[in-house]
Amino acid sequence: MGDVSARRAVDFGADVDRLLRQIPRDRFARVADVARALGDVRASLAVFRYVREHPDVPGASRVVAARGSPPPRAGTGTPFFLAFRGGAPLARLREEQRALAAKVSRRNGNRSLRTIGGVDVAYAGDRGFAALVVLRLPDLAVVEEVRVAHAVDFPYIPTYLAYREFPLIEAAFRRLREPPDVLLVDGHGQLHPLRCGIACAAGVQLDVPTIGVAKTPLVGSTSRHPKVGEAVPVRLGGSVSGYALRTGESIRPLYVSTGHRVSPRAAVRIVREVCVTRQPEPLRLADSLAREWKEAKEKGPKKVRNSLPSPEGNGP
Repeated sequence: MGDVSARRAVDFGADVDRLLRQIPRDRFARVADVARALGDVRASLAVFRYVREHPDVPGASRVVAARGSPPPRAGTGTPFFLAFRGGAPLARLREEQRALAAKVSRRNGNRSLRTIGGVDVAYAGDRGFAALVVLRLPDLAVVEEVRVAHAVDFPYIPTYLAYREFPLIEAAFRRLREPPDVLLVDGHGQLHPLRCGIACAAGVQLDVPTIGVAKTPLVGSTSRHPKVGEAVPVRLGGSVSGYALRTGESIRPLYVSTGHRVSPRAAVRIVREVCVTRQPEPLRLADSLAREWKEAKEKGPKKVRNSLPSPEGNGP
């Protein structure tokens, strides 16, 4: 996944269509089995949504979500169809993630930080709205704001977020006048099953120091819940891959991990220093900007009442 070509190489809808068309007319298939044929059972919800939204695709009506036996309209004793043929595209993406993870550096890329950025993405249907905000340190004054929107054709699948959001993040990043010294990404870094969350993908591909900041855990375990202001190590496979950082009175910690060219301890220090509220200020502003822009686009342009000139002789 050294560039966006990997994401473009997987057309989720076309891959699901090919699998659905293989289901015989007298057989049924489970959503989970279609997902396994794609290469990962974690794609089950994405498959379910696709089938629901594309009922006219041949074979879609023969996909069921329920466990156990085929539906009553199937013949007695009819087994579920499992003999799918395909290239398991999600398995290919996992291999690309492993290769990318090997390029991640945990060494600090900058000795001093002058600016810090935050990027977040909001969605309206199949359209993504990315906002990237750059702040000056230490006063957190806004230096630059960038917004990008375009259609998103890769669904949300746990652990594959980079394939959905990186094109938007890259487009926003390329529009900056000057890149920030470090970029906070709303999502995981090395706290990922393959140690390659979206913050890693963005950091390596954009060659910028990045930190993953997530609101919920994906993998790993902690020895205890952090106290206010404390960071507790999150262990994955016996090693510390990130930290659960409690930035305020809320009992919900943030999950902070290296994206690229930032050490785990430096990542915690940087995030802690820019938290005015529970969320780091660059991400809070990016989240707000993305949501406001999405809502404005959903409402459409404001209606303007034309002001016509008064008839001659009747005006002021």
